[in-house]
Amino acid sequence: MPPTDAETAAAIAAHHTEMRAELNRRIANLVATVRDGAPHREAARGVLTYLEDDLLPHAMAEEATLYPAGSVGATALLVRAMSAEHEGLVARVAAFRAEQDPLGLAAGAVAIGALFESHLAKENDLLIPALVANPDVVLAELLAGMHELIG
Repeated sequence: MPPTDAETAAAIAAHHTEMRAELNRRIANLVATVRDGAPHREAARGVLTYLEDDLLPHAMAEEATLYPAGSVGATALLVRAMSAEHEGLVARVAAFRAEQDPLGLAAGAVAIGALFESHLAKENDLLIPALVANPDVVLAELLAGMHELIG
């Protein structure tokens, strides 16, 4: 039996919790390394790898699946704002990739973490519940096989 929309929404939220924890762990490692004056390249590479291999593909998967379903009606402006946040994340990741200064790297990572945290709150608390409540959207079907979104 396929999962219900409520089960799919719970899986999305759980995946977001895992993503938040992993990103925060890597950011904290970078910040501590920079604070201690220790070599920081490996810690910065850990943040960048997670951003490029996990966070940005997750955002692109949302753009391809969730956002079209929420781009009409009551959630249309929310989805536009969240797409703009994705653009902001892409730009901040590019700036992080180019940054050479350890303090700039730490500050950039913290800014990315804060933007991601705010973005997840909108998605978990506003968009996903609205999609579950929308009788025209079957979230479980929409996200079938989308491991980038549900872990």
